[in-house]
Amino acid sequence: MSAHSLGVEIACNGPTGRDDCPDSAAIPARFTSRTARQVRADGRSAGWQVRPGGRDLCPNCAPKETR
Repeated sequence: MSAHSLGVEIACNGPTGRDDCPDSAAIPARFTSRTARQVRADGRSAGWQVRPGGRDLCPNCAPKETR
């Protein structure tokens, strides 16, 4: 019998980084995404942002750009 990694899931750190995401958002791991870097790349294509300090923010918690 052998064990294989099923991949990773990255969860949103919440709007302030000190609280949980109100939507309990997580990047769904694809079958081909096996590392945190690959899953974060999936998240960026879905609108996620990685803020300084490694904070992962879903589109609902990420600061909106204003012009």
